[in-house]
Amino acid sequence: MDHKDIVRNLTDELWNKGNLEICDDVYTSNCSFHDPSFPIDGIAGMKQQVAELRTAQPDLHMDVQEVLMDGDLTCARWTCGGTARNEFRGIPPTGKSYVMTGLIMDKWEGDRIVEEWVNYDLLGALTQLGVIPSMEEVAKSGSRHESGLAM
Repeated sequence: MDHKDIVRNLTDELWNKGNLEICDDVYTSNCSFHDPSFPIDGIAGMKQQVAELRTAQPDLHMDVQEVLMDGDLTCARWTCGGTARNEFRGIPPTGKSYVMTGLIMDKWEGDRIVEEWVNYDLLGALTQLGVIPSMEEVAKSGSRHESGLAM
């Protein structure tokens, strides 16, 4: 399998099926993860995050639209969604669903990922889940004080 195929397989096995053991096959033991919203401490941290997110959103599903490759880097554009059935790291179980987009870039050493960066639309997801007000709701409130947001 080439790196593009490994990324697609990793996404399906890890995020869609919850196969946490695939992390041991794909990431190096010293892999660094860079997530702007939820710190990940090594492979154990990645497994923990996936397990917690899949518990919070049992219907979680991620689709990779495309994977680009340049030297020892791959970049995948993806869409994922789920329904907030249980709490996830302080995010309440609203029972609402969301769809969000994101990008993930991986640095490879041979056939394993040694470093990973992810960026995604958490604001959009939290708005869809009803955790924070939408821009329309803020505008309708007519006041920053009423909405609880400082702009």
